Amino acid sequence: MKIPEALEWEEQLKLFEQRGMDVQDAAQNQTKLEHISYYRMKEFARPLAKINKVDGEVRIMYQGITFKQVLTRYYQDKNLRINLLHAIEKIEVSLKTKVSYILGRNYGAFGYLDFSNWTNRTKFKKFEVEKRQYYFKNSLLKSIERSRNSELKNNYNFNEDGFPSVWIAIDMLMFGELVSIIELMSKNNRKELADFYECSVKELSSWIKCLNFIRNVCAHNSNILDIQLQTTPVKRNEWDEFIYFISDGEESRQTNRLSIVLFIIIELVTKINPKYKWKNITSNIRTIVNSNPQNAHLLGFKNETSVNEMVKYFKKH
Repeated sequence: MKIPEALEWEEQLKLFEQRGMDVQDAAQNQTKLEHISYYRMKEFARPLAKINKVDGEVRIMYQGITFKQVLTRYYQDKNLRINLLHAIEKIEVSLKTKVSYILGRNYGAFGYLDFSNWTNRTKFKKFEVEKRQYYFKNSLLKSIERSRNSELKNNYNFNEDGFPSVWIAIDMLMFGELVSIIELMSKNNRKELADFYECSVKELSSWIKCLNFIRNVCAHNSNILDIQLQTTPVKRNEWDEFIYFISDGEESRQTNRLSIVLFIIIELVTKINPKYKWKNITSNIRTIVNSNPQNAHLLGFKNETSVNEMVKYFKKH
């Protein structure tokens, strides 16, 4: 098995050129490569490349592709990630506030620590609930040790075992931990939470799992433009006029790309702040599609026109 070699920056750029890419201003592009990395650029070039298998070996060719095109895709992705993360964090903060409100009002400041109070005992067995309660408490105590939250200095906010009130505890959770807590909640509690966002329990459950994945992608600087969801979230019928459907014989299935994520974000954010400024996200999407109309499909839209119609949908909401 051939072991990858350590290449100088100039050699890395040369490798792109050998595979057909027009590197144009080599000196300037080498400087970019020194700060972005070869493999990150390769990732953004891949959807534009021709990929074949020769004697069992994958061959990637970049004929007709310029280094500038790939660099543009990288920056388009970066800008979109930043703006999506802003919107998702708004959803995350709102969910934490609503969950702690429900648990605090129904079970008191420290009732959340006994999971049997508020979990779905029909769906989850007693042993499973107790196990999750143990790991939750253990993780929470570690989070308290790391936190610099000034409220943690006030003994009034703690019980005799050293656990904080529900309002502080839920606020300290990571998004993934919050999603797990919501999944554990009883039917009535989840219904109350979903009602805040004017959606069904099934929709909310599906959407927040999707957003947790997308948030992690954005936070870890991964490629969002070419994202393909492994589990397609629940959609609403009114989205059908915008999103791309993949034909599979006599049947068709909805896209698993970014467009459906955008509609989820719209639905939730507008319930939190009807006056939310969508300009940055819509500008990002338009720029991406205008640079190459084929990008509409890559993002999961029917065509360039449906992207423009989606912008109107944003404004209407």
